[in-house]
Amino acid sequence: MKPLRLLAPVLLIGLAAGVPASAQGTMPLSEVRPGMKGYGRTVFKGGKIERFDFEVLGVQRNATPGGARILVKCSGGPLAETGIIAGMSGSPCYIGDRLVGALSTGFAFEKDAIGGITPIQQMLDQLKDVPDQPGKGTPLILPKLGPPTVIKSALQGNMIPLSSILDATDPQELPLPVAGTPLGPETRALWQGLPIQFVAAPALAPDASATASPLEPGGMVAINLVQGDLNLTVAGTITYAQGKKLLLFGHPLFNLGAVDLPLWSASVATVLPSYSTSMKIALPVEQVGALREDRANGVGAVLGAEARMIPLRIGLNLGGRKTLNFRYEVMDHPLLTPQLAATVLSQTLESQVRGVGYQSLSLQGNIKLEGQDPIQIESVTADLNSSRLSAFLGGMLQALCFNPFEKPVFDGISLTVKAEEKLDLTGIAGVRVLKGRVRPGDTLPIVVTLQNVQGVRESARLNIQIPGSARPGKATLMVGDGLSLMAADPDQQAVQVASLSDVVRLLNGALRNNHAYAILLQDNTGVGLRGGRIENLPPSVANLVASDGGADDGKLKRQIIGRSVLPLDREVRGLASMDIEIEAE
Repeated sequence: MKPLRLLAPVLLIGLAAGVPASAQGTMPLSEVRPGMKGYGRTVFKGGKIERFDFEVLGVQRNATPGGARILVKCSGGPLAETGIIAGMSGSPCYIGDRLVGALSTGFAFEKDAIGGITPIQQMLDQLKDVPDQPGKGTPLILPKLGPPTVIKSALQGNMIPLSSILDATDPQELPLPVAGTPLGPETRALWQGLPIQFVAAPALAPDASATASPLEPGGMVAINLVQGDLNLTVAGTITYAQGKKLLLFGHPLFNLGAVDLPLWSASVATVLPSYSTSMKIALPVEQVGALREDRANGVGAVLGAEARMIPLRIGLNLGGRKTLNFRYEVMDHPLLTPQLAATVLSQTLESQVRGVGYQSLSLQGNIKLEGQDPIQIESVTADLNSSRLSAFLGGMLQALCFNPFEKPVFDGISLTVKAEEKLDLTGIAGVRVLKGRVRPGDTLPIVVTLQNVQGVRESARLNIQIPGSARPGKATLMVGDGLSLMAADPDQQAVQVASLSDVVRLLNGALRNNHAYAILLQDNTGVGLRGGRIENLPPSVANLVASDGGADDGKLKRQIIGRSVLPLDREVRGLASMDIEIEAE
């Protein structure tokens, strides 16, 4: 049997006036019988709503827990050549003058246009109370991921894969098609775990000269996930209209619950036939409202409503030869904002910077949150692709978005990337100290040998002041780049956070990969608390604070007793360590 697929709305990378038709009468599922004939409404070209016919083949009870699907064979328009078309999702289907439901599913590689209808009552039961205003939202608490897991991933420059957050996709559920400028393999990897497939197709930008379809059942609409200098747009069909409220699709977008996304009127440029899954190539025309609900049986929108997006600005300096500026707006949702922002940065770099060959990319900027200090962004990558910069940005956003304390309110994200066609990479080739023994109060001079990719070596000097609280005996000196040091740190997960402000403080204090750090540690008890470490405490005080509440969650295995930093203008990689003897005063 061929796998069943959702009639996925078409995702394109790339205020119409009108009053929606009043709500029609509906036909209950109990009256639907095999052999009944009816018709549907959809847009195949431009903005004109056309009619197609269908015959009921049967009713699939319990197609989902407590839900049903009406199996139909469709005909008319281009369907004999294309089969069921992605983008028809939501097309209202009528028997007589009564609305039966929304065409919402099809079959892969189908010879006949056979699909499934989501009964209208299921849509009404789940979406009858579409709110005029976006939901306030609750903190996103992910049971599979505690705050230390997300924060440690972010501090190491990584993103948590969506496949480790979401349950596995149903193998019979075909992914949503994403059409437009084809994404590179690094960008596509950001979406592993979501039922999305990126396919090459024309990217169409918003076009005010196109004829938008009417905002009534059968009309085409678009929902923007990203807009501006790059468009990620989901296109589908209106099923039901009552006043300012619209119901769409007959299946979920992502099943995220409460959402806040701009709704656009749309026009169909063409239908792209395919032996696998044909799709409409649609383009948004004019903003008309906002999406408010994303549920299992459809999505709900409100005409005339405003959606709040997150401004994202990227300035790209191409080796001093040219500077380009890009403006985007991305969806504000805890789960998808990091993915979308990382995708936008990755696509911006892939489209403007060489994808194969030596290159160095330097990223600086900030993330501004309401009521918080700006989160500073700084990273350098000397590599063959840009994926590590995108993962760095996405990881920082995940640490903010996945916090269980409060939903962050983003004022904007501003980034500057300098791209140069050279491999600006330095490795730590060696470390030595100029004193074999030191006492509390002494200065420990350290010489770090750096080596670039051409083998050229240079030396740099760092100094660490030994504090009076240092205990006589062995200490460990570690010298490395910020990401390597944090990856080797057994105590990072012991740093506790209790608020969004703690997360912000921790991210702003993170070690960077364009600096070399020298850190001196001892096995004294330390404390990780409120977004950072409490260092240089006497052992008795450290034990008292760490044991507060009867738990060892905040107790550190080692204590940093001294540190120094060497800022560099290039990526640093490597880690070296050695033992130092501290003598009694």
